[in-house]
This record gives sequence, structure tokens and C-alpha cells, in this order.
Amino acid sequence: MNALKDTTNNIITRRIHAVIRGSLAQFANSGSESASWTSANGRMSDILGVTDLLQGTADAASTTALLQNSLLHNVRILEYKNDFPIALGVSISCVPSREMTRTGTGYAFSCLPNNVNSNALELYANEACTEDSLNWRLHYPEYNVNNLETHGVLNVSGESFVFVSKKHPVIDLLRVNKDILNADIDTHALIDDQWLKITKQVMHTCCTQLKSKVLSKVGTCDLNSLSLQISRLDGAEWVDISQNDELFSLLPPSVTAARAQQTLFDSETQQKEFDNAQRSKQEQLNHEQHALLSKHFSFHCRLELQYEVMPVHV
Repeated sequence: MNALKDTTNNIITRRIHAVIRGSLAQFANSGSESASWTSANGRMSDILGVTDLLQGTADAASTTALLQNSLLHNVRILEYKNDFPIALGVSISCVPSREMTRTGTGYAFSCLPNNVNSNALELYANEACTEDSLNWRLHYPEYNVNNLETHGVLNVSGESFVFVSKKHPVIDLLRVNKDILNADIDTHALIDDQWLKITKQVMHTCCTQLKSKVLSKVGTCDLNSLSLQISRLDGAEWVDISQNDELFSLLPPSVTAARAQQTLFDSETQQKEFDNAQRSKQEQLNHEQHALLSKHFSFHCRLELQYEVMPVHV
């Protein structure tokens, strides 16, 4: 694939209908992935419109590389429907968790039990408009937080140094700070007219600074792993039922009423009748809980993403 040289017309808006179905018991037994949505059969490039942008001419490696370095502009929830009888916290892989609960657990957004909302909600708007961010996108569009320490870097096993491409942002960082470092990277020998030799410690320190000072403001992300996940609020287990919580209130009052206190009985027959009644009530409670936890519910969410495909070389 040829590198994309102009990103002016590479802003893509895509709407996604994500559906998660299942029972509370199923989610508890199958792990967190069962309560999540992502692409089927590696079709994320089709879902997000990269295949259309490239008119079907790119291979899987090329489209993966483009999505890996996407610049996210905006994320909105257009509408959602929560069929579950419990409040849900919704996490989206590319969206910061800015809605909090009392335990400090964060989500992209939350929704009430048995709730439908058709009012659009903006979850994320890119604020990557600082001078450093714009300069990075202009001069280093191939680099992001995921590949900064590997792209354009040749690792030498067992050695304390690496070979770094002369076009790597770390080289420019060392160049502009030569007076502070009392070392001029341009005096180092250029190997094969491409590579410069620097220590792993210097490389790691520079990458850490770039990630914290610049890349954290750039707003690029990897959309290959775009996913949406639901969970009970505050990290509660799917099948936890405690007195007076949402699930407990759905059980019939006849099986949740306080048990009769055991007293002294005049005969063994009365004792057996009491024990049988208690056992029967417990069985009814277990049956009702099993029915509730096994019932299937669904969560629907219409999500709108606007993002920009950045130039890469594959």
C-alpha cells in the first residue's frame, strides 16, 4: 500500500449498532468477554470504513496499520436501550472513563435499569489542538504511543544499546536538547546512512518523556481493538443478590419474607413441619433466583465515531 500523504479528506464518520445479549448467569460463568461487543471475524476495517476509503485495494496488514494510528475526533452515543433489570456501567475501549461511582469505578457512561434513551450524548471530543500536538501529527504521523519504542528501532539482543532511525522523534528530541545533555547526536556516526546508535536507557527515558509530555495530548489510538463492555456498577458480580438490591426486589415477596423464628415445639411432629416449611421456602427462593439469573436480556447501543486516518508506511 502507498502511504497516505494528505489527511485532509481522510476524516471518517461511522455509526455502529452494538448489541450484547445474555443472562446474568451466562456472563458470570463465561467471563467479561461474554458481556462485550467487538468486530466479528476481524472485520473492523470494514466496520470503520477503511476498506471503503482505500476502495478495497489494501491488504489486512495495511488496514490494520491505519487503524492502529487513528486520530479520534469525536465519540457520541446516539441512543441506547437497556433491557437488563439492573443499572449498567458501559466501558468503551477508545473513550476515557469519566463517569464515576462512589467507589471510584469509572465508565464511559452508565444507564438505568429497563431504560431507553434517545438523547444524543457526547462522550469524547478531541482537544488535541496544542502546538506540540499539531507539530507531532505533521512531522511524525507514523508514530504513536503503541509503537514509539519499536517502529524505526532495531533492538540488539544482549546489548545495552539500540539502533534508531535518523527520522525517529527521539533523535530530534536529543538534537534540540544537545546543550542540556552536553552531547550532540549529529556528531555520532551514521550507520548505512540510516541508523544511529544510542543506549537503551537513553531511548527509554526519551520515549517516556515523549509519551507523557506530547503523545498524551495527540489523541491517537488503536481502533483495531474497538470494543464495548457492560458490567454491574461498582464491580459487583453479575449473580450477586443481596437484600434490598435491584435483583432482590424482583423476587416474589412470598419467598423473600423474613423467616419465622424457631421456637420450642410441643412435639417432634411440629418440629418436622416447621423444618419442612423452611426447606420448602428455601427451595422456592433458589428456584426464583435461578429463573431470574437465567433469563436473557439485551443491551442495544448506537454509537457514532468520527476519526482521522493518519499517514503510515507498511
